[in-house]
Amino acid sequence: MPVNPMDVMRMALDREHAAVRDYTEYAKTAKEKAIREMFLFLAGEEKKHVKLLQDEIDREVNREM
Repeated sequence: MPVNPMDVMRMALDREHAAVRDYTEYAKTAKEKAIREMFLFLAGEEKKHVKLLQDEIDREVNREM
C-alpha cells in the first residue's frame, strides 16, 4: 500500500500505462470500426493522464533536488 503522495502518483502512472497498452491492444483486435475508434480514443485519453502524472512526478523530483 502506498505510504506517500509520490508512491500514489507512481502507482497511478503504472495503471495509466497499462490502460494505454490494453486499450491499444483492444483496438487492434476490434472488428468493428466504431469499437476500434472508441478504444483508440480511450487510449488517447489515458496518454493525457500519463503526461499529467509524469509532469507532476518530474516537478516533485526536481523540487526535492
